[in-house]
Amino acid sequence: MPRPKTESVRWIYQSQETTKFSNVPELIMLGHDRFHEASPLYDHRHEQCYEFVVVESGKVTWEVDGSLYATHTGQCFHTRPGEWHRARLNFIEPCSIWWIIVSDPAENPGWLGLHESDRLEFDCLLKQLPRVLQVDIRIREKFASMRAIMTDNVQLASCRLRHHVLDILLQMLDPSSARSLPSDLIEALTRLTAEIEAAPEKRWTNKELADRIGVSESHFYRLFQDMHGQSPANYIDRLRMDHACRLLLQPGSSITAVGMDLGYKTSQHFATVFKKYTGLTPTQWRGFS
Repeated sequence: MPRPKTESVRWIYQSQETTKFSNVPELIMLGHDRFHEASPLYDHRHEQCYEFVVVESGKVTWEVDGSLYATHTGQCFHTRPGEWHRARLNFIEPCSIWWIIVSDPAENPGWLGLHESDRLEFDCLLKQLPRVLQVDIRIREKFASMRAIMTDNVQLASCRLRHHVLDILLQMLDPSSARSLPSDLIEALTRLTAEIEAAPEKRWTNKELADRIGVSESHFYRLFQDMHGQSPANYIDRLRMDHACRLLLQPGSSITAVGMDLGYKTSQHFATVFKKYTGLTPTQWRGFS
């Protein structure tokens, strides 16, 4: 994954033959990124490699061959060997992600030390994976453990590293441990979400939203976070920005009027929030689109 040019908090490991982990050649790259604002992420691909990106917090929309794939906290997006992909409009939204790039088992006999029949079955299952997976967010603990192995003097480091890579990939193949919400709360939150989306300009408080489904404010916050992978405030801001993008493309629309219609007191505040989530100013968005 190419390094964005704007500031982010990043940690990265990239395999090299001279490193002490060269006997785990299947692990090509491993990294963690925290983006505080929309940052460039352009078209790129990984030859003979799979890439998996787990969203630790926030929301990211990806593009592969003209199709868009939205992901949020607790979801994983992946690409197959040689596929060109990018963040939507070449900007990754504010988020925190872990990502791992591994070599294609189809091209590597002895891949991760597996028996030949297991390697071939792994290859077949990876090819069948849906583009976006729901995973247990605790998978980030596996990534953090790998980072600790690489930065600390750990015994049997390569063995532990190989074990964690396999464990992560197995979770991708069988994400049965992902947490789910009770059906009655899902229905209530779904209705509430539809109400929020119908009036993106409305300034809701968490208490108002919690009262709508009859739970405490703190419980509502956790439920909303579990369902949508982000806080209610972030969800509503992103919703407003998506709506703003559509309004700005209408002939004769005014940037100031669009901002006011969506509940922003000044066009400057609207433009600041718009750029945070899209990477472009409203004027640049019009020119780009």
